[in-house]
Amino acid sequence: MIPRDLLPIKPPSEFDPGPSYFYENVVKHLIPDMVKLMNTGLHIDSNEVDKLRATLDDILQTVVDRLANNNIIKTYQKSKLKEHKKEVTDTLRTIYDYIVPYNEKSVVHRVYIVNRRLRELGQEELIADKWNLTDIKKINLYLEDPLLTKLLDKTITQEEASPGMRDMAQSKLDIWNIPRIKSMATIPAFNPGSSKQVSGLFASIGIEPLAFSKDTGEASWGRDQIEEVLETATDIDLIDLLEAFIDYSFGNIVRTTFVEGFDKFSINNVLRGNFKLFGAKTFRPTSNSINLLNMPSTKSIYAKPLKKCIVAPPGYLIWTIDYSALEDRVIANLSGDINKQNIFLEGLDGHSLNAVGYFPDKVAKILGPNTDNVAYVRKFMAEVDAGNKEIKALRQEGKGPTFGLAYGAFPKKIAATIKCSIEDATKIFDNYHEVLYPGITSFREEKILPQAKRDGYIHMGLGCRMYVDDVDKDARTVFNSASQFWSILTLISLHRLNNEIVVTKQEEDIQANATIYDAIYGLVKADPKSIKWLNDTICPIMEEDFLEDQVVHNSVNLEIGSNWAELTELQHSVTIQQIQEVIDEI
Repeated sequence: MIPRDLLPIKPPSEFDPGPSYFYENVVKHLIPDMVKLMNTGLHIDSNEVDKLRATLDDILQTVVDRLANNNIIKTYQKSKLKEHKKEVTDTLRTIYDYIVPYNEKSVVHRVYIVNRRLRELGQEELIADKWNLTDIKKINLYLEDPLLTKLLDKTITQEEASPGMRDMAQSKLDIWNIPRIKSMATIPAFNPGSSKQVSGLFASIGIEPLAFSKDTGEASWGRDQIEEVLETATDIDLIDLLEAFIDYSFGNIVRTTFVEGFDKFSINNVLRGNFKLFGAKTFRPTSNSINLLNMPSTKSIYAKPLKKCIVAPPGYLIWTIDYSALEDRVIANLSGDINKQNIFLEGLDGHSLNAVGYFPDKVAKILGPNTDNVAYVRKFMAEVDAGNKEIKALRQEGKGPTFGLAYGAFPKKIAATIKCSIEDATKIFDNYHEVLYPGITSFREEKILPQAKRDGYIHMGLGCRMYVDDVDKDARTVFNSASQFWSILTLISLHRLNNEIVVTKQEEDIQANATIYDAIYGLVKADPKSIKWLNDTICPIMEEDFLEDQVVHNSVNLEIGSNWAELTELQHSVTIQQIQEVIDEI
């Protein structure tokens, strides 16, 4: 069992007991918990799976329609149509590309000459696709035409054969040109599954690639990169475009990973997939058969119909609990940054805080000088709530740089993101690092990255180390890991809950069956006493401090429902009677 006194600990920079400590006190105790998850499995409603299967094409069609109606796509397609017309025009040929001398041995040449002469004689009804010499002799007994006689005698000149040869050239020219000319009016619909088209679209609107193919060196636009751009997007059309791309990507994932996975890996409507302890670089667990980490985000149009497929068996309810903004809370504690801490301690709106930091001069012209930052941000928030258009616009504009700056973006990218000058982007960059979150900057530049360069690894916590060869290349991953590692609190909480379940002999009433990032999912008997016990037990476990003298504390709430899509949140102080009322509504 994981030691009771494992947490809280000193910050990772002050206490590094080494990998053996991490294994002996944490890792080996978590293995049985992962096995329990897989043995319990997820209960699948086959009727909901069939509904999802039936509607998936319809949902994907709505995504295609959204893309077709997106203004950015329309503009891009118009520009591509111009290029397409030019490309087609450059491929068109003239009749002189097909004019060749008459060859008396060629059956094809003979056909065109005979048919041309028949049209000139008004004998169109005699035209045929093939002419041998015997058939020409037969019709010439009737026509007695001098040109056909010369053709049979092989005395026809090139000049006399010329009209027929020109007809042949025109026929071949039409075969080449006509389909191309027809194609000039339209181009195929934009294909969101084409990496080439997606890369071309982003290049056309000035969005620089965030990743490149290892094989070709070309820009690579996977869902992760598109989601990263979405984090900083402010333009409505761009947001709609990116969300449609993500929905398209998830549509294929839902079909291949989930719908097909439910069919393939479920036995008696129970899916027992695989979990890999510390499968990710940041020591988060991963999964396959099916990969639950590919679950569409809550905003996705696929999220609800997919999550409705995962249900509670008769007599039970689904329960889930996850940390609120765990990564932000961790970085606030590890870095000691005052502004990041005040988002939680003072209940400040992060986007308002950022706007005040990014645009101090613009905000001061509206609200006056900033003498107390917390009060000033609250004043800013009040103006947002009151509908102040200038203030709301600044808050919206500030959203663009935030995500990129948090992960090391430089002024050039900021300028491209919010369409401002390099000078203004540099001010935002400097304000972010020197005014807004100097503690986080110092934590990154003076602790995390120097240790990685000095030791070849960073200590993330509890003796767990991430080794790195090229710190400059992997700086972003290294820094992210310092906070993302602490999703291990989810696994430690799972372990402690399982121990409490065993001690109180409630294995049949309460079970955990999945973990995704900072969340735990499970089954609980549809009984208010069992749910009350679960709520009173798991919340304190997960809200325990992980650091000594922790400033920003963890926050969780338990949710229950009949499936993963429809859940009701319970307060910590919920009573038996209130729980029964929730059960009755479910």
